[in-house]
Amino acid sequence: MSVPAPAYRRSVAWSSGDGAIMVVFALCVLLLVSPPSRRALVRAGCGLGRMGLRLQPRRPTPAPLEPAGRPIEVIAREARRLGSRYRCTREGVSYAKSDAVRRAYDGVLSEWCDALGVAHLLAVLEPGDELDVERKRVERTLNGWGLRLDDAV
Repeated sequence: MSVPAPAYRRSVAWSSGDGAIMVVFALCVLLLVSPPSRRALVRAGCGLGRMGLRLQPRRPTPAPLEPAGRPIEVIAREARRLGSRYRCTREGVSYAKSDAVRRAYDGVLSEWCDALGVAHLLAVLEPGDELDVERKRVERTLNGWGLRLDDAV
């Protein structure tokens, strides 16, 4: 009995050199697909972006930032107005009204400090000498930032 002839030609079969070529091809494909190599290709100007291939995912555009509080100009105007009312209290004004002006002035100063990121204790301290000293310190600090309070400093 004779040996049957192979169904394929020997030249079509895999040889040991063909496996090495496939490994090199696979490594090249992996290098082209990895993000660091894609960035390097873009920097080198290989033109993959012009061919329509998106190399990096599109990032969503961030939403515009909303201001956290009132505009600084409005806060400054309120600070000047309340500061002059606090420092120049008229005769015969009740304690409740003068205390309300002081609290409003301290509130505006603390809002201004929060807008600038300046540390303060105006909302924490009880009325008295310590609060007056803290208010003077905050007024001097805000004066250094450019807020001109007429008779404050």
